[in-house]
Amino acid sequence: MAHSGGEDEGRLDLVPMIDCIMLLLLFFMMTTKFSSEEKAINSLLPTDKGQGAAAATSKDLPKTVNICIYPEGMQRGGTAEEYIAQLEKLRGGLVIENAALRVGGREPMSIRGRVLREKKSKPMEDMVEEIHQYVEAELTKYEQTGKPRKEQYDVVIHCFSGMSWKYALLAYDAVRAYEGKTGQIKWTGNPEELLAARAVNFAPPRIRNYAVDELGNELFEIIHMK
Repeated sequence: MAHSGGEDEGRLDLVPMIDCIMLLLLFFMMTTKFSSEEKAINSLLPTDKGQGAAAATSKDLPKTVNICIYPEGMQRGGTAEEYIAQLEKLRGGLVIENAALRVGGREPMSIRGRVLREKKSKPMEDMVEEIHQYVEAELTKYEQTGKPRKEQYDVVIHCFSGMSWKYALLAYDAVRAYEGKTGQIKWTGNPEELLAARAVNFAPPRIRNYAVDELGNELFEIIHMK
């Protein structure tokens, strides 16, 4: 018995050391910044502000056509607080029925959400066709004569996060329909076909800080965008 007890006293308990190693490993994994992520963040930052502003020129900045989608009835010139107050009134009905769709700084068109819920109905088909005609008419004004489709201005779709994603998808479909018609592209599902058309992207999600007025700031940004 004495011999057995001596062996137990000579053993090294590695459990606390393993726990410390795991905690350190988790700490470094959560706090380490990789160069690829830093480059991705830098690519999203504006190039016309800060210390690098002098080196940036208008030729360095990509030209895009912004498609903005937000609740109907909200006009430019308001403040973030006014927009959030209007949003609270609209949300009294739980669902934001109508949306405004605007291409660049042009006049917006109204999208009637109630009509879009009527699946395979004539009013719904007419509403979708109206969206396609509006997007086609507005994008035509941004055409660069003589340049191939893939060198036309990129399109970025900005949809207010408090609205259904279907509005952004409708805008995307309308742009692709315009590209197919203008560039005589027959979409067959081959990903390489997208290389022949202009780039169409969805705007990345805005950074959320869980502030009370964050939705008002987002509305202000989208409504005043050109």
